[in-house]
Parts: sequence; structure tokens; C-alpha cells
Amino acid sequence: MARTYPVKKGFSIEPKELLDRVKEATGNGELKDGKVLCTLPGIKLIEMFPDGKNLAVNTENDSNSSDPLKTIRLFNDLIEAATGYSSKERKKKFSKG
Repeated sequence: MARTYPVKKGFSIEPKELLDRVKEATGNGELKDGKVLCTLPGIKLIEMFPDGKNLAVNTENDSNSSDPLKTIRLFNDLIEAATGYSSKERKKKFSKG
């Protein structure tokens, strides 16, 4: 099940533009079937795609991760690059919900 994230006004989640930001944030990424796929240390696969006005994200964790805090930090940086919202801003939006 995908988790959805709100996207800041002016941030496009069109796959090609999203791919550019993902590559900048992670150093890797590819476009497949309209979805952006990438990896991070501790996460085997991250799949991102537009879901209406939101960004949907599926992840597949790597059970051999040696530094979970670093993984969380990198993932939060990636989501911020993709949506324009920091983890603090996202938390605020989710709690308003």
C-alpha cells in the first residue's frame, strides 16, 4: 500500500521532472511505466508516482541495513526534494488531517 504525501504548489510531480529531482537527491533513479524507481542505503526499492495532487510512495526495506537513522534522514531528504515539504511541515499537515 502506497503512502501519499502532499505536494507544495509549484512542485511538479510529472514523472520526468520528478526523476530529475530524485537523481539529484539520491544519485540514482529510473523511469519505468510512469513510475520513478530509486534506492537508498537501507531501502531496496523506492517507487514514486503521482496520485492526483499527491505523491504516492511505496518502499521495500533492506533488512541488512546497518544505520537506520541515516536511512530515515536520507528518505526524508528525498521526500522533501520531491514534494517541497520538510519532514516537520509534513508532520504538521498530517496532524491537521
